[in-house]
Amino acid sequence: MTWLDVACRLAAGSMGSPRWNSRLVQGQGAAPLKTRTGRALLLSPAFDKTEYLAAESLGLRSLAAVLRERGADVRLFEECPVPLPREVAEFASDCQVVGVGVLFTRQIPEALELIRKVRSIVPDAHLVIGGQGLEFLWERVLDECPELDSACMHEGDVTLGELWDRVVTGGDLLRIPGLCVRDRGKVALGRVRPPVEDLDSLPFPWREPDPLHYRDGHATAATSRGCAAYCTFCQSGNYGNRYHRLPRWRARSAESVVAEISELVAGHGIRAVSFVDDDFLGGDGRGRDRALRFAELLAAQPYEITFSVECRINELDEEILTVLQAVGLRHLLIGVESANERDLALFAKRTTPEEAEAAIALLRRVGIDFSLGFIMFQPLSDTDGLRVNLEFLRRNRVGSHRRVANRLEVYPGSPLLSYFQRRGVRFREEKYRLYYEFADPVVAKLYGIYRRGLLPFAGVEDSCLRALFREETRGVPDAARVRGLKSLKDDIAAALVGLAEDSLGMITQNDVLVAESEISTRVSERVAALYGRLLEMEGETHVDHG
Repeated sequence: MTWLDVACRLAAGSMGSPRWNSRLVQGQGAAPLKTRTGRALLLSPAFDKTEYLAAESLGLRSLAAVLRERGADVRLFEECPVPLPREVAEFASDCQVVGVGVLFTRQIPEALELIRKVRSIVPDAHLVIGGQGLEFLWERVLDECPELDSACMHEGDVTLGELWDRVVTGGDLLRIPGLCVRDRGKVALGRVRPPVEDLDSLPFPWREPDPLHYRDGHATAATSRGCAAYCTFCQSGNYGNRYHRLPRWRARSAESVVAEISELVAGHGIRAVSFVDDDFLGGDGRGRDRALRFAELLAAQPYEITFSVECRINELDEEILTVLQAVGLRHLLIGVESANERDLALFAKRTTPEEAEAAIALLRRVGIDFSLGFIMFQPLSDTDGLRVNLEFLRRNRVGSHRRVANRLEVYPGSPLLSYFQRRGVRFREEKYRLYYEFADPVVAKLYGIYRRGLLPFAGVEDSCLRALFREETRGVPDAARVRGLKSLKDDIAAALVGLAEDSLGMITQNDVLVAESEISTRVSERVAALYGRLLEMEGETHVDHG
């Protein structure tokens, strides 16, 4: 699974990172399908926003919808801090089930701390954990956190629904497929439950009636699960594709997707949607046909929205882009990941740098904004491969601090872990997350310069993107100003990549301290000049200096 990109968020409509709600709100909506009364609380832990962006938790919202169909009084609390806010603790004290969702492996320590705090408040509730970040760690987490009762394996929609029914009626939990449970002090790994085949059969994610949550007119939505690719760095390819025999990419119908959008527009005033699918176009003809049908249905609606999607570079052509652009497509996140052949083979991308350049040129020709996933560093990176990557970024006028300083995350249980270990890479684990040292000491020094020395570019990048968003979403955008801001965005990327290339040259010839000092001075000068240009276009009141 890929990360949500800043530009993707801004282009789709999110003007900032949401914070945890200061109040819990009780869900309202259609009458429940069953009468299993009781309370359930769903939580997501806080996480490091310097590495991942905040967004509504669609996974928890989907589970909340399932529980509400069963008559549960559900509350949802995202990015929940520890100690628990008073209103969370009060609601939890009368819950039958409390679930904690883990999107990223690095969130596990915070998730377990939440579990321990909840257990101290409600000793008799069933506490369950799940989520993509927990893949293949279910038994270990239950072993190491005695406060936990169970863990959902893989997709949890049906599993959590059955768990709820049996908790409130006193049924046997050991017989629930997809659930890893604690039984008489020992952990019992249940049999695997196949994923949901008919995604249209699931309820839409629960959107609480809190006007503050969607006050910027932006929401996220998921229209598919899985991915047709097997990229080795990705959690979807490593985990989500490998435990079932269903199609790797499962999609909701276009009718279902448009129906959800219509609910978001009518109920929350949504004007922009970020589709967070790993691959909106699906990798084959089914995805393309669905996209065309989606565009046809969306064009017939009485409202207008803008939206962003993620897809692979070898799925794009002018026809599909033009059709989607006509109904509101404004931004794409494309997975390029690398421009050197060694890394592309390592990541099993099955795409070429030439395809990536063609996709970038096509998007520019059609006039659709885009950002790209890019993994600059991996444990066995060498300076030749990094030089090829930087040349690609410079040649195509793309790049950001996130991309230039991005290093491969290796997940527990992934094939890449054993691959690197066989080649002598040493890993250490800290709080469930894997860390490694680069095999080449020059690469290690360069990574430090990119991570720290080029960081000031992140602020001016973000300020420029926000200014561009404000202008493009005005009633009547100023075309000249839009062009000016896009030109500035390209110049920021060019300056960043240029200094990254300079750093590579200097660090191979000079002491690292000399290189860091020289680059720091150049970065300060360039960033100050770029901020100055932005101030001239926007006025000081609109510019955030990070």
